[in-house]
Amino acid sequence: MRITALQAQVHNPERVNIFVDHTFLLGVHALLVLQMGLKVGQELTEAQIERLRQEEALQQMLDRAMNYLSLRPRSTREVKNYLRRKNAPPEMIEGIVQRLHDLNLLNDQQFASFWVENREHFSPRGSYALKNELQQKGVQREIIDTLVDGEQDEERALRAAEKKALSLLRQPGIDYPAFQRRLGSFLQRRGFNYEITMRTVKHFWEAEKQESIDEPFE
Repeated sequence: MRITALQAQVHNPERVNIFVDHTFLLGVHALLVLQMGLKVGQELTEAQIERLRQEEALQQMLDRAMNYLSLRPRSTREVKNYLRRKNAPPEMIEGIVQRLHDLNLLNDQQFASFWVENREHFSPRGSYALKNELQQKGVQREIIDTLVDGEQDEERALRAAEKKALSLLRQPGIDYPAFQRRLGSFLQRRGFNYEITMRTVKHFWEAEKQESIDEPFE
């Protein structure tokens, strides 16, 4: 079997159509053509063609994984689960994951840092909830413990509760029990313990009372 043409695809120049004995064989990534040193006139064995098919399947799945990673950083477990959903065989998954690690495109330490920072800025959580989320993502305990502790939970709770508290306080006739119940439930769903939750509720309620006292008479 002899290669009679190598043609870049019209709509994707990074892919090449391979023709053998004037008949289309398959399309592959241009990198494979370079890596295998393919050229017009070259004779191909059945073993080489099979290797081409395997390498192309691997490249396609690698491209999918890289596109998945382009949306946001991912943990190793997330990438493995994604590839399983795409029906990649186990040995291929391990090869892709290793390649992504080698390229530093997959790094659980960096992923965990991203996750914690993102939560801190956009949706603060208590340390318990943060640790649980990272564990579910497959991040190792040693990494989690270096990034998350409970020392900042008080501050996190204040930031997490501010918008919700102000919204509740604007509601006509709301009393302390209703405010405590609703804001407390909100904070506990965010992973804050009972003591911090109660102190945070009290902080916003008393701040509102003080603001009312400080308001000048018309």
